[in-house]
Amino acid sequence: MKMKRRERKIKILYTIPNFNTAGSGKALLNVISRIDKNIFEPAICCRHEKGELFKTAEEMNVPIYISYFTALMKPRLKGIKNILRLSRLFKKINPDIIHSYNYSDDYSEGLASRLSGIKWVYTKKNMGWGSNAWKIRSKIADAIIPQNEEMVNRFFPGSGKLVLIPIGIDIDEFAGLKRDTKIIDEFKLRDSFPVILTIANVIPIKGIDYLIRGFSLVLEDYGNAKLLIVGEDRTEYADSLKKKVSEEGLDGKVIFTGKRNEIKPFFSVADIFVLSSTKTGEGGPISILEAMASGIVSFGSDVPGIRDQFRELPDQLFESENPGAIANKIINFVQTDDETKQKMIKKQLEFIRKHYSVENEVLRLQELYLNLLGRHVT
Repeated sequence: MKMKRRERKIKILYTIPNFNTAGSGKALLNVISRIDKNIFEPAICCRHEKGELFKTAEEMNVPIYISYFTALMKPRLKGIKNILRLSRLFKKINPDIIHSYNYSDDYSEGLASRLSGIKWVYTKKNMGWGSNAWKIRSKIADAIIPQNEEMVNRFFPGSGKLVLIPIGIDIDEFAGLKRDTKIIDEFKLRDSFPVILTIANVIPIKGIDYLIRGFSLVLEDYGNAKLLIVGEDRTEYADSLKKKVSEEGLDGKVIFTGKRNEIKPFFSVADIFVLSSTKTGEGGPISILEAMASGIVSFGSDVPGIRDQFRELPDQLFESENPGAIANKIINFVQTDDETKQKMIKKQLEFIRKHYSVENEVLRLQELYLNLLGRHVT
């Protein structure tokens, strides 16, 4: 793709609160690493330098601005002054487009962008829609990127600003993983089957309590099974679950690993992946896609976001908040013959290559940016 008449590169400023959250941070860095540098000049604005992925961002040699890119809107008079200050920041950076990866309903960023004459785009990353601020945020935006079909139908009916672009992953990164013996030894998995994996921060919306209850039913038939829960577990919800696990004698069977910077080793040892999110739903969880790319048969609750990722694999969905449904999926899979399992794995991989590769995501984002600015390439 070559520029027409050697036009100035298009500067995209990506705003993201932090790089502590691996899913969003990694998704953004995947985009930045692949965007066409002959046409686009990416930059990042985030609030601090914490997080392992921030080091990765620095290694990309793109400009990084450490600053708050949102402002308090109340009281109103102070809010106006805050917007003016934020607008000066954006004018100083001088991007053509600001693409917000902020998950909140803040609209100060959009107001400051508009005041600066800068196009403003936001990615809708979750199923939250409880405040009027979301409507203001959407009205201000030049374009909105929902991540699943349910968002389109529920939040933005009839809007002409929408471009549905699901998050993509680097599929090849997860291909051919070799079993990680360190993980096997650390969690005593050598004689365990099936090893069930979930990757999620241990918060109520992830439905980990239903997964644990479903797993306890699996243990009635498969006493050597183990459940690995990989994610931030320093929460009150996690503490309550750990207490229940201990009271029910499931210590050593249900394993909370805590937050891990590297998750591929866990994919390498898992037999089954399960994401048990509650009925609130998800935006576009990356962990399922990564599990599928790793060659693990995956199951998810039938809720927004996850439903999109199984739209060609409906038999791998289960009723949300239903431990029995989770147990049935696991037990039925274990009893499935190897040839059928391989067909499931192949079908998963074909599906994500078609719909969820990061290459497709980047091409669609580039097209959006060019259309917003009325630019074309030959």
